[in-house]
Amino acid sequence: MADMLTYHIVPENLAEHVFNVKLSVPASKHNVIHLTLPAWIPGSYMIRDFSKNIHSIAAASPNKEITPIRQVDKQTWRVENAAPGLEVTYQVYAFDLSVRGAYLFDEYAFFNGTSTFLEVKEFTESATTPIVVNIINNQLDKDWQLCTSLTQQAVVEFEGNATHSFICEDYQELIDHPVLMGIVDKHTFEICGVRFHFVLTGNNETDVERICNDLKPICKHHIDLFDGLPEKDYWFITLLCEDGFGGLEHRASTALMFPRFHLPMRSETDVIPEQYQQFLSLCSHELFHAWNVKRIKPELMISPDLQSEQYMEQLWIYEGFTSLYDDLTLARTKIINPQRYAEILGENVTRLNRTQGRHKQTITQSSFDAWTKFYKQDAGSHNHIVSYYNKGAIIALALDITLRQMSNNRYSIDQLMQLLWSHYGIKNIGTPNDVIHTLCKAHFNIDISSFLDIAIYTTMDLPLDTMVQSIGLKLNLRSRASADDKGGKANKETTKHAFGATFKDQGSGVVLQTMHDGSPIVQAGAQLGDVLIALGQWQVNAGNLQRLLDNQQSSKVDITLLRQGRIIRSSLPIKPAINDTVYFTIENAEIFDAWISGAVSQ
Repeated sequence: MADMLTYHIVPENLAEHVFNVKLSVPASKHNVIHLTLPAWIPGSYMIRDFSKNIHSIAAASPNKEITPIRQVDKQTWRVENAAPGLEVTYQVYAFDLSVRGAYLFDEYAFFNGTSTFLEVKEFTESATTPIVVNIINNQLDKDWQLCTSLTQQAVVEFEGNATHSFICEDYQELIDHPVLMGIVDKHTFEICGVRFHFVLTGNNETDVERICNDLKPICKHHIDLFDGLPEKDYWFITLLCEDGFGGLEHRASTALMFPRFHLPMRSETDVIPEQYQQFLSLCSHELFHAWNVKRIKPELMISPDLQSEQYMEQLWIYEGFTSLYDDLTLARTKIINPQRYAEILGENVTRLNRTQGRHKQTITQSSFDAWTKFYKQDAGSHNHIVSYYNKGAIIALALDITLRQMSNNRYSIDQLMQLLWSHYGIKNIGTPNDVIHTLCKAHFNIDISSFLDIAIYTTMDLPLDTMVQSIGLKLNLRSRASADDKGGKANKETTKHAFGATFKDQGSGVVLQTMHDGSPIVQAGAQLGDVLIALGQWQVNAGNLQRLLDNQQSSKVDITLLRQGRIIRSSLPIKPAINDTVYFTIENAEIFDAWISGAVSQ
């Protein structure tokens, strides 16, 4: 394999969280080569600067002579005299406990290629260069196993270590297969000819068999929708943690992060708690991405530049549509009942209703500005931006209803997804910005422009209250019942007066964490980080603040704030609570059930 790039990676020091990597560059016509690491990872649209974790980089010729290596910028190194071949060695500091980076400790090693494998630009840009990856498991005495969707060629044991050898067609494939090596609980099941591997990290009490049984109909639903999965094996790699949440899609796998005690344990009943529903929804979401974003993708993402931001306005299609299908699939497969799904829809619309930024930023702007606004949110972001996940899912719901109404229920978003797959995904053709308009016109004979122009290019609210009537639902509004009320359900006990901030207990009072533009607490002159000490003559805490506020009979009440050591006194205007909380009632169960199933007229 002398004409191939070869990487060797070994978890060198668990206590110091260091991987050792050796890159063997074959002899070539390139006397000068440039080594570079991606600045971001596809699926997570933020500059991460993974190169900050590269240390102790050095280069040597085939006869072990030191070759000068010079850093050109934050993520690029230049090496001369490379024509005879090179061996580049470096260390990767791996202590990013997330699905995006690399993490190494006593229980497992996990890494994405974007964090660990330097790209040799002269080889990857000029032609397709096969790549060999040798992953050394030096923790066999701790019963570590290796899990990855990379194509394995061989496993060789030597001096107590196991070397797993893999091959990739090119660098883009290399960085699209995360690797887990450690103490794992692994189960395999087969659906429609595809082997699914479900993996949990560490020793745990989780009922893995139950999870796999619940995943089977989800996998089948997605495969049936797209008439197959273009992979023979697919991996759900789950990093269990104390408190964390995340998922990142790859072509033949997904990396997930989830709290271990939010999953069902072996001794528990068949009741599906809300936290476990969220995990199944996460799995559904990331698997759906195997088609929608990994293969159906914007033109810009066919061959993206991983060194800098790649601006696009279509993320509402890729994350929004996927966010509709993740929970909808749970309802279609009977994992949750229609009533629970109606509650989830209510929670999603409530989240959108409470985002004041929806009146300031369009969904296409949200997609375009993901790099600087969505992925870099602060305490005031909800006043200025809207989520292309959340609003994108609501638009997808409304688009499905609109297609059904304009076609006398002959076409739906299911047929639209299938067209996206057959015309773009299978053919590896990127989607243009007007892809939804074009497909609906060409294949459904529906001009969807009027709907989409409002939905994606303006900040107007969609008329969901009238739209959902056609699928058997009624939209209801009420005020919040409490600070942690996320909507979705009716509640007789609701708040009477508006406050306008989220908060948490902090000793003698509550600290203000986020504030809503124009709300009573903002009108009172409060600022982020202030500690609200008293309402009238009473000291406040997280438990009594709303009760004290609702008990006010006058038009305002005195408040006392603590701001960086200063006492601030002001008056809080008493205003009626806002009806920003949504719940749906099922008015026609037969129609709603038919809609959930995806039924269309023949």
